[in-house]
Amino acid sequence: MKYDILIQIINYNTRNYLEICLESLFNDLTGCGINYKIIVLDNNSGDNLEDLGKFYEDKNISFHKSEKNLGFGGGHNFISSLEDSRYLLILNSDIKFIEKDSVKRLYEKLIESENYKVSGPKLVEEDMKPQRFDHGEIQGVTSWIKNNYGSSYWKERKSETEAAWVSGAVFMIERDLFERVNGFDENFFLYKEEEDLCKRIRDAGERILYFPEVSVMHYGHVVAKRSEHFSNSMNYYLDKHFRDNVSYKIINVFKVVKDLAVHGKIKERE
Repeated sequence: MKYDILIQIINYNTRNYLEICLESLFNDLTGCGINYKIIVLDNNSGDNLEDLGKFYEDKNISFHKSEKNLGFGGGHNFISSLEDSRYLLILNSDIKFIEKDSVKRLYEKLIESENYKVSGPKLVEEDMKPQRFDHGEIQGVTSWIKNNYGSSYWKERKSETEAAWVSGAVFMIERDLFERVNGFDENFFLYKEEEDLCKRIRDAGERILYFPEVSVMHYGHVVAKRSEHFSNSMNYYLDKHFRDNVSYKIINVFKVVKDLAVHGKIKERE
């Protein structure tokens, strides 16, 4: 069977958040008219999800367990291979749908669009404030500078706009495009993988839509500390896309000089 959307969720010691995520997801999908399948992959964590499988046995959801931790990208590449669908909806286990028909609105926006095959919503924190870096800006000089030395620029948006990338916490993509660019680069274990994917998508001539008309709550940083993986991911991202670029080398010199002058040390990129 070919589904409209394959909804993909990875769990890694986030059982409590996963329960919230699934409850809100099924509430959101009620009456949506979309032919969907949900797949949850436990990434060799310490959680036992068997009872969740029994609880949702009458729903179109299946639970799988990996014998090793495949990482974020590797896990989602694996899930995407299990069923056929027109679109993939990648979700973090630590998100909560808080508005009616969020998945449907994201889906219909892409279906109706002639310009975009990827979209992501506005992410908000528990106090409903916008979550910084739910997307990367692509317009303006500051964005150009940031995007050309491996970083990104964020500002609050209230209406849809083209973006350099959208967060992997809630990430919808046309399957054909995902497969055309070979999915996630599994050399990223955690962090930067969605930015890398979106860069390859843009390099392939496609565009990314940030769609803040839909808001989704994202708790954030519940799987691993940023310090554990971010540095390795950033170094690989820079080596893969930027270090040989003249623009990167020039901008990086200015950044190093500024950091030393202002902070007395070279600051880590975000």
